[in-house]
Amino acid sequence: MTVVIVRYFGKLRELIGAKTEEYALNEGATVTDLLVRHIPERHLEISRVWVETLFRTIKNEVIQNKNGTPVLKNYMIVVNGKTAKLEDSLKEGDEVTIMPPFGGG
Repeated sequence: MTVVIVRYFGKLRELIGAKTEEYALNEGATVTDLLVRHIPERHLEISRVWVETLFRTIKNEVIQNKNGTPVLKNYMIVVNGKTAKLEDSLKEGDEVTIMPPFGGG
């Protein structure tokens, strides 16, 4: 098993009701596995809202890229301080941060 820490901000923190959580994943699990399967399974009561908040959907179906990964809305996924791709594998002790859209100007 691979244990990772997930940090939430903004609306996702409000949905989950926590700043951080630990997840035990199978070896070779990807960022997609964490976001699409593990987090919604732990939080069944908000799983639909989670998916609709994080990913682009059409008629309740998540839109996928040509490589089969879901299309994020304006969120950025950071693993250990570096921008990650959804197909990246996670390793023991990784810290996954889900950064919400932010404005500036």
